[in-house]
Amino acid sequence: MEMMTVEGVYDYLMYVGRVVFQVPDWLHHFLMGTRILFKNTLEMYTDYYLHCKLQQLFQEHRLVSLITLLRDAVFCENTEPRSLQDKQKRAKQTFEEMMNYIPDVIVKCIGEEAKYESIRLLFDGLQQPVLNKQLTYVLLDIVIQELFPELNKVQKEVTSVTSWI
Repeated sequence: MEMMTVEGVYDYLMYVGRVVFQVPDWLHHFLMGTRILFKNTLEMYTDYYLHCKLQQLFQEHRLVSLITLLRDAVFCENTEPRSLQDKQKRAKQTFEEMMNYIPDVIVKCIGEEAKYESIRLLFDGLQQPVLNKQLTYVLLDIVIQELFPELNKVQKEVTSVTSWI
């Protein structure tokens, strides 16, 4: 099996389809064959869509509520804990919504059992609070480095100075 580098949305979707959703070989080969036609189109559409959504998200009147929500989600730990029954109810509802999210066309291609197993794998993977918190910190670090690139430059200078000592 030939190793390929994964670059861009099309490749990531194909990787998730192959590894997580276990798409059949015929569909994987078809998608690889159409990669040259659709990869750039999908990349441009995704860039355009994300650009529009980020412009809507970062309007002045939404920034305060966005920062407050982020602060509460990451740093607030004084909220009252949910009961076990509430957690189970929310987990069941979330799993059902994830199952309903996959279009029927994809289910016909991969099969109902593969759909269930794949969604279960994703669902269980997202139920790890420590990993979710770590992922949030990593993403927040990336966002801060994108917003303030001079911080990354200072970090590189500190690293090069300490290697001299």
